[in-house]
Amino acid sequence: MAITYAQESGLTAEEYIGVLGQTIMRDRRPLANTARIQAMLDGANFVVTARDDGGTLVGLARCITDHAWICYCAELAVRDSHQGQGIGRAILDKAIELLGPRIGLTLMADKEAVGFYQNIGMEPASGFWRPRTDRS
Repeated sequence: MAITYAQESGLTAEEYIGVLGQTIMRDRRPLANTARIQAMLDGANFVVTARDDGGTLVGLARCITDHAWICYCAELAVRDSHQGQGIGRAILDKAIELLGPRIGLTLMADKEAVGFYQNIGMEPASGFWRPRTDRS
């Protein structure tokens, strides 16, 4: 199966929910609140996707960047059925290619994903988190 990686704008809440709903993150995102998901997508100014040869979205990176110094990846998600095929790494590789050598990429990894990020060569960094109180 061929996978196409590209920067996209206009990703729909339904497509996002379709992918995140089939990952370990399904309980960590407000997938039942389509309006909030759409607002999350509208606020992201850099989205990289992975689509199979039928056009189905199988993975994505939803990011925010200043296009000068840093890009924050809010989610890297690959459908459970497509994990272990190098898709997550390829999405990040495409993001880094598109961003260019002057822009760093940062993210907060869930505990379950730390090994993945270490294996693809990302460096650990300190981060801080203030949880939201409204999870709807």
